[in-house]
Amino acid sequence: MAGYLSSSIGRKQIVAVTGLFLTLFLIMHLSGNFLIYKGPDAYNAYAEFLEHLGTIKILARVGLIVFFLTHITFTALLVIDNRKARGAQGYAVSNSVGKRSLATRLMPYTGTLVLAYLLFHLCDYTLADHESVRSLVNGQNLGLYGLVYNSFKNPLRVAFYVLGMIGIGLHLVHAVQSIVQTFGFNHPRYTPLVKKISFVVGVGVAVGFASIPFYMHFCTMSACSLGGY
Repeated sequence: MAGYLSSSIGRKQIVAVTGLFLTLFLIMHLSGNFLIYKGPDAYNAYAEFLEHLGTIKILARVGLIVFFLTHITFTALLVIDNRKARGAQGYAVSNSVGKRSLATRLMPYTGTLVLAYLLFHLCDYTLADHESVRSLVNGQNLGLYGLVYNSFKNPLRVAFYVLGMIGIGLHLVHAVQSIVQTFGFNHPRYTPLVKKISFVVGVGVAVGFASIPFYMHFCTMSACSLGGY
């Protein structure tokens, strides 16, 4: 087991598996967040449903934390291994940099951006009091919906969240391709299709999440309460 964890193949597979679970979580999380377009009642009902999951919710959060920390740890180990390999091989490796995609070259930066965004997001909503004055809209407490609505009236917050979504999108474009390649599903016929799928997933998740702060920033309370229609 120790040999597997210290090997390049083992570390890449661990990063791929944890990345796959995190990607699936993002897609499920996005589908739930889309309820915000149906107004306060639907969105708060969804949040309340999650809160009442009890032990399941706790286990899910612990699992996410474990997957996320494992993903970061083994990614960092791979980066260290790659830098050592480049140092040993000199300039022979540097020539291949131009062949890598933009999403691949930006992985260290988008990963750092995603981490910063996640910490900010947890403090902003997950760990925040949903019944505080920050949830008040026109004197009415709208719970988590009101908290989200008020926070995205700040254009700087909208800009940061959209920037975070760009980071997630670029990260996913590379991640989906990497997951497929790590487990050997690499074929001249299917690789172009995998690249298209990874692009659709990355852009789709990024645009989906980014649409929410834009929507909440520009809509009026009456429009939002009616689901924006």
